[in-house]
Amino acid sequence: MFGAVAVTGEYGGGLIRTTFTAVPARSAVVAAKAVVVAAVTALFGAVCALASFAATQAVLRTMCEGIPPDHPSVLRLLTASAMLAPVAALAGLALGTLLRHGAATAVACVAVLLLLPVVVSDDRHPTALLAHALPFEAWSRLALVESMVPDGAVAYPWSTAGAWTVYVVWSVVSVAVAATVVHHRDQ
Repeated sequence: MFGAVAVTGEYGGGLIRTTFTAVPARSAVVAAKAVVVAAVTALFGAVCALASFAATQAVLRTMCEGIPPDHPSVLRLLTASAMLAPVAALAGLALGTLLRHGAATAVACVAVLLLLPVVVSDDRHPTALLAHALPFEAWSRLALVESMVPDGAVAYPWSTAGAWTVYVVWSVVSVAVAATVVHHRDQ
């Protein structure tokens, strides 16, 4: 949502014209916005991931459960959780650039990033392919602790490299879409 607000706020107030007058290279404006949005949300995601992990483990330790901090999956879990924020923010930036309206962008972000993964199941091969292309499902795969999942519990397993690739592709495509839309439409 932060990425969407970074764009739709300027469109809503008409400040985007001033921005593009000051910096005629529209792609540079989008790139700068993307860098700032990604940096701020990565820091936010890291703080949230660390705080959430610490709080969760504190509660689970009272029940003699939990994962020790030196478990091999903890670093991947924390990194995946922290990096989900910039991926979602860059997707919001792209949707905000496409729609140019705050409320419509908010609805689109919720639909694409939160509702679509709930609707798409991974129990059949075609829908599993679609599910594996979504950021939330990529995070679910990266947050999975393999030693705690029984063999055969996942119908269509996929690799952690594939999940990291989903993160990268969503980020790159989001920035490319935003730059292309701004370059062609906002002349």
